[in-house]
Amino acid sequence: MGSYFLDGTPVLEIAIRNPFLNKTFPAEGKVVAIIDTGFEGFLLVPKDVFEKLSLDQLSVDKRRLILADGQYTQSIGTYGEVVIPNFNVKFDGFIETIRGVEEIVIGTGLMENLKLILDYCTRRIEIEACKKP
Repeated sequence: MGSYFLDGTPVLEIAIRNPFLNKTFPAEGKVVAIIDTGFEGFLLVPKDVFEKLSLDQLSVDKRRLILADGQYTQSIGTYGEVVIPNFNVKFDGFIETIRGVEEIVIGTGLMENLKLILDYCTRRIEIEACKKP
């Protein structure tokens, strides 16, 4: 399937890679990630996922983020790769983590590479990679 609504939330099945240390999460298969058009970043992951990928062993940058409730927090992150197996595409971008995040969240930084149609009436999602000029 690849993309669908999970309890009213649009999700996409992905794999996450640290191409520098040749690590993938999950080790086999795919993981469900929430599509969040309110998150302007590329990909947000729980701290344990960040560490399983050994992204914390790379040079990390810090960013200041504004949460939905208006509070500020600081993320740490570095560059990695998101693979979308059902569409046979992969994208490089900034993968970050913050204290307390429990889900994998896809932001608009990744979604700008995709055509996304959300139809809440029929609970249908259409996703395809953008055509490169």
